[in-house]
Amino acid sequence: MVMVLILTLVWAVAGLFVGSFLNVVVERLRAGTDFIKGRSRCPHCSKELGPLELIPLLSWLWQKGRCKKCDKSISIQYPLAEVFTGALFGLSYLALQPTNPLDVALFGIWLYVLSSFIILTIYDLKWYLLPDRVLLPLIAPALLLAAIHAYAAGSWQVVVGPAVAALLFGGGFYALAAVSKGRWMGGGDIKLAFVMGLLLGLQKTLLAMFVAFNVAAVIGVILILSGRKKRSDLIPFGPFLIAGTVVSYLWGGNIIEWYLNTTGFYLLVT
Repeated sequence: MVMVLILTLVWAVAGLFVGSFLNVVVERLRAGTDFIKGRSRCPHCSKELGPLELIPLLSWLWQKGRCKKCDKSISIQYPLAEVFTGALFGLSYLALQPTNPLDVALFGIWLYVLSSFIILTIYDLKWYLLPDRVLLPLIAPALLLAAIHAYAAGSWQVVVGPAVAALLFGGGFYALAAVSKGRWMGGGDIKLAFVMGLLLGLQKTLLAMFVAFNVAAVIGVILILSGRKKRSDLIPFGPFLIAGTVVSYLWGGNIIEWYLNTTGFYLLVT
């Protein structure tokens, strides 16, 4: 148990550094520049950041959220993304606890998917868009995860659930977008729903959708009642779908088992 906690902390710290990189990816993705090459700079005065200014979270706190050169405020997005990435990396290890090579492979693929989800969340919250450059490549790891699960189970029938879920929810979101002429769902939401189906299978995608729609409804009501949003204002749905996916992937099995044991219902397709 002690080793599990230590490794959870290690992955949480690693997530802080990954989150710092993801912030760079988001901004450079928006600017259309290479997000691998080049040094990090102040978003206001373009001052090149030194090593001590690149320490996740601590640098922002030490500088009191301001650039050392121009003294302009640095968005709280940066430390928040680092903290959330660190927390999700740590929670992912705690939930999955990979012990054998196959589990390690699944864990590594999941961390890539999770990192992409964090990029998509930040991007959608800021610019109301889920960029294809990040979203479409998720189809490959989602298929790979389904293939690994099928290999582990010794039967390719395991991929039926993910295939059905991808077509069902992707098609359902497409129908909603068509009926509403894009007011209810955007193209990015359709593609994300397809990826969710491949990644989660039918039962867990249902759970993810339940979480997403209910959390979105609660947050929407709070924003409207607080005056921060009007009924006619757009609220990006991608982050809620992603939150539902993360919850379902990490803890969906336990949640569904509890629900089935409590209600006595059973879904035949997984």
